[in-house]
Amino acid sequence: MKKVLWGGATLVVVVLLILWFTRSREPLHKGKPVAYWRAALKDEDPNMRREAITALGALKVKDAFPDLLAALGDPDAQTRAKAAEAIWSMGGPDTKEAVTALLPLLKDKEASVRLSAAGALGQIGPDAAAAVSDLKSTLKDIDPYVRAQAATALGQIRQEAGGVVPLLTPLLGDKEKTVRLAAAYALGEFGAEARSAVPTLQEMARDKDGDIKTAASFSLKAIEGQK
Repeated sequence: MKKVLWGGATLVVVVLLILWFTRSREPLHKGKPVAYWRAALKDEDPNMRREAITALGALKVKDAFPDLLAALGDPDAQTRAKAAEAIWSMGGPDTKEAVTALLPLLKDKEASVRLSAAGALGQIGPDAAAAVSDLKSTLKDIDPYVRAQAATALGQIRQEAGGVVPLLTPLLGDKEKTVRLAAAYALGEFGAEARSAVPTLQEMARDKDGDIKTAASFSLKAIEGQK
C-alpha cells in the first residue's frame, strides 16, 4: 500500500515540475532567451546587433517590436535592412506602427534597405495606405528588385487604384523579368479596378515565357472576375 501511495505522489510531483518548467521557459534562439537578444541590440558591434535582430525576428516576440522599430534608425545600413526584414517577417496589422519609420528607408542609399522597407510595408497591407505615394516613387528605383518589391507592396496594400494602376501598367514592359512578373500579379490584386491594363496584359499573355504567360493570365482572370 505504501508503495502505491509513494508512486502516486511521485507522479504528481513530476507532472507539476513539467508544467512549471514549460510555463516558465522563455523562447530561445541559439540557446539564448529574448532578454539576451534585446540587450544585444545595444551592443557596440554591428554584427552583434544584426544577429540580435535576426533572433528577435525569428522568435516573433511582440514585446520586442519597439526594439526593432528603433533599430530602423541604426547608423549601420545592414542593421537597418535586418530590422526592416524582421518587421517584414512579423507582418500584418500588428506592425502598422512601423509605417512612419519605414517610409524614409524607401530612399535609403542601400538597395537592401529599400527592398526590405518596401517588403515590410506591403506585408502590413491596407493599414500602410500612407505609404502609397512613396511606393509609387519607388517604382522608378534603379534596382530592379526594389522596383519589383514596390509593385508587390502596392498590390498588397490595394489602395488608390486610380493613381497606382497607371504606374504599374508600364512596368509590364520593364526590361527585367522580375519587375514584369511583380507588376502583373500586383495589377491582379486590384481586380476590376485594373481594367485599363487588360490590353497590355492580353499582349503579355502571348509571351513565350511560361512564367510571364502565367502571371498575365492570372491577372486577367482576377480583373475579369473569373475563377
